Amino acid sequence: MNAAAPLPDLFAAGSRGPAQVIGRSLATHRPLITAIVVWAFALVALGAVIIGLGLLLTHVLLPAGLGADDASWSRWFVPERTPTLNTVTRIGSDLGSSGVILILSVIAGVALIIGRHWRQLAFLFFALTLEFGVFFVTTMIVGRHRPTVPQLDVAPHTSSFPSGHTASALTLYVGAAIVLTSLVRGTRARTLVWVLAILLPIGVGISRLYRGMHFPTDVAASVLLSIGALLCALLAVRSMAAAAAERDLRVTAPPPADSPPEVAS
Repeated sequence: MNAAAPLPDLFAAGSRGPAQVIGRSLATHRPLITAIVVWAFALVALGAVIIGLGLLLTHVLLPAGLGADDASWSRWFVPERTPTLNTVTRIGSDLGSSGVILILSVIAGVALIIGRHWRQLAFLFFALTLEFGVFFVTTMIVGRHRPTVPQLDVAPHTSSFPSGHTASALTLYVGAAIVLTSLVRGTRARTLVWVLAILLPIGVGISRLYRGMHFPTDVAASVLLSIGALLCALLAVRSMAAAAAERDLRVTAPPPADSPPEVAS
């Protein structure tokens, strides 16, 4: 059997939970404003967490001994390099590059606009912008140097912490898998989508390590950043849906039974 049972609406608010609470609290505003408010709070909160982890890592954990273990992994990859692996990891690294991520994001956005899948579009937009915003600010504050090994790529001017390639790849590919899961009913199609969504970011992260561009802790932090961005984006969209539903209820609800009758003038 290739057909799968329909899943619950991943982008609906549900009958209870934080999205429902936020939607009711901000129902006097436009639903999009509700989502933007959640996004803004998430940017601050997630940014504080990732920046805090970066400062803890660079000022406490690395000097305490973790730095030696981190660097040993970067050195381990160097003698394992081969021309074939160099080519494979270049492709893997490119799958998380800003150019590829931007092109794929635009294609996905256009497809969702054509299909009029507005909540899915909002989810991807909020997730990607949240991930990039936190990444950019973090690199400006946490100034970690890159591994002191021969690097196979031109190092950007940003900090090594976290891995932007890995975070962008995980956010886009898993985010796209979540979107496609809400739109596609075929079991095989869903399975293929999720296999690719998991394997591609793993390949990007390993490629960045192999090519000497990041430490393992940089990649691990990018995974946390991406998961946080996806969850917060989902909360923003669900809060938007809850606010819209609450506004509709207030518009269509009958007046209270004890309200005075209207008097014609």
